[in-house]
Amino acid sequence: MTEKSRSPTRLSGVTALIANGIWAIKGDQLRDIVRGFSAYLQGRIADADALREIRDARDTRAAVTQDAQDQAPSVALISLYGTIFPRGSLMVDYCGAVDAHTFAARVNAAAADPSVRSIILDIDSGGGAVSGTDVAAQAVANAAKVKTVTAVANTMACSAAYWIASQATEVIVTPAGEVGSIGVIGTHTDQTAALEGEGLKVTYVRSTDRKALGQPAEAMDGPVLEQWQKEMAAIHDLFVQAIATGRGVTLAKASSWATGDVWFGDAAVTAGLADRVALLTDIVAEHQQAATPPPAAPALRQGRSASADDQPHQEAPVKLTIKDRTGQTHTLDTSTDAAPTDAQTLASTLESGAYEAGVQAQRELVAAALGVNVNDLTADRLTQIRAQASDGTQYRDALLGQVERLATTVYGAENATAIDRAKRLASKADTADLPGLIDDLTAQRDAKFPAGRQSAPDAGAGAQADTTPTEPTVTALPTTAFDF
Repeated sequence: MTEKSRSPTRLSGVTALIANGIWAIKGDQLRDIVRGFSAYLQGRIADADALREIRDARDTRAAVTQDAQDQAPSVALISLYGTIFPRGSLMVDYCGAVDAHTFAARVNAAAADPSVRSIILDIDSGGGAVSGTDVAAQAVANAAKVKTVTAVANTMACSAAYWIASQATEVIVTPAGEVGSIGVIGTHTDQTAALEGEGLKVTYVRSTDRKALGQPAEAMDGPVLEQWQKEMAAIHDLFVQAIATGRGVTLAKASSWATGDVWFGDAAVTAGLADRVALLTDIVAEHQQAATPPPAAPALRQGRSASADDQPHQEAPVKLTIKDRTGQTHTLDTSTDAAPTDAQTLASTLESGAYEAGVQAQRELVAAALGVNVNDLTADRLTQIRAQASDGTQYRDALLGQVERLATTVYGAENATAIDRAKRLASKADTADLPGLIDDLTAQRDAKFPAGRQSAPDAGAGAQADTTPTEPTVTALPTTAFDF
């Protein structure tokens, strides 16, 4: 190891970001960055051989990516590896980080290139700085409007990296890949105690009370903490809204993912954060096949009649596999004597299945319009909805009140920040999305306070009765003659 002191002034931008920055990154990776950079500033860095190994590993991976690109020249394969930094060229070179703006430029170029039929994003990143992430995410969203863009979590697309991936046409996760860790975190280094130990005191003179709060030489409390918390909440909301738009889900659904948790492989697909599980090589092959035009039929020369050799090739009888709208697969063997009868039977089956699928689609459309589960589309539920529709304002206020009560139960009355965030998300959500948000909070409440702890105490329980807060019942709205 080389022992050499280093001044942070040469890296002032990176130092400021690490000491007092806003991140969308997995917690363990942020700790590694802070720990590693602190060692760098103190001169505890790896020797030349270790650095050479890091760069060789990076170059090897780049070569593998280039080989895959060479096999599919009409498909743009763009990598997003390592921690995301805003124009952090030194961090890119030293720590294997990725520049969000350079990545965005590569995506924009691929989208504008007429020789590129589709785009694959090869992602292995736990996120990084918020600064620049929105630029990269918007570049992916714009590209997805004109070309197929497939984001592959190979093997990680978390936090800011998932923010970017969620804007693609399709999100793929490898079998052991992980996605999620949705949320933001701020870092602040309080140097007041260190300065006092050196006999130093820093005074900030501001033109306004809230100018540049959160400096290293002031404590993170009072109005400073309040201001930072508001900034975190605003960026969190922006993050959630971007994911909801990119994934085509409700704000309530996207909010249910924004817990900081991660999902692996099939679990990510089940939760809705990814569309399917596959390997990068599979996706490259799919894009390459889709980009390859079918061979053209040979044309006859002018003035020449068709000979036997010019006739189209007659395919031998084959087995046809057809998937109906319900997902069921049917097979038709055209080589058997019963093929005509089987074909008629299959046609009838498909027609019946299409009708049933159409009826189910209509039920789902009505249920979605009413904001209820399709299985709850009963006469009693319609009567309740009719009552709710009699006074939309009263109904929305009742739902907002239920969100606040549930949030208080889940997070605790003392956690005003979490309760305010839930209320703010609810106030911005459409009325149709509020039941989904209530369902999410209800699930969290039930997990935190099992059903047995929510039940009413026995009459003789006395002072030993369970005092766990329960969810108040929303007063039913009056039934009117409003009819659907």
